[in-house]
Amino acid sequence: MKILFALLFGFSVNNFANASDFELTVYFNLSASEKHGLVRCRPGGNKLKAEYHLIVIKDQPKYTVIGNLDLNKDVLGAVEGNSYCNEGEFTLRKLINNSEESINLSILLVETYLIKDSIFDIEKVELPPNEDYFIESKFINVTGQIIVEKGKLDEIVNSDNAINSVDNSDILYRIEIRR
Repeated sequence: MKILFALLFGFSVNNFANASDFELTVYFNLSASEKHGLVRCRPGGNKLKAEYHLIVIKDQPKYTVIGNLDLNKDVLGAVEGNSYCNEGEFTLRKLINNSEESINLSILLVETYLIKDSIFDIEKVELPPNEDYFIESKFINVTGQIIVEKGKLDEIVNSDNAINSVDNSDILYRIEIRR
């Protein structure tokens, strides 16, 4: 009987601990974002390589005294690369353990320089406790319009136009969170 209680207790603790795990996937297209004005290159940025960081921060970002992003505070995940401003793609996959049932994330692109970085807000995402899945895509369709699609898993799976609307377009980013 004690073994049965121990197994049940272990199972419930394991389920409780995993209830706050979030799987995050972020895809960001630097070249399409610069082409359509979401990101602005510094003068000469198209010819000079720069260091870029796609960063996920819990809640609000913290800044240093000179206005750069403090990369040591609240960074949950980051992917970086050296590329020209008009080329490059980033994909970040991260398992996030959170002590709360909901999660608030800020997704930023940081172009690092010696003095002051350029920081671009990509999106702020919230997954409330009663939701298990979130997806958001931002893209430019063939007519040049910016389209943002947000949804829950059942809305995305059952939507015919969600899949067809991305064809022949420039995707800027796609964010997906699942519990």
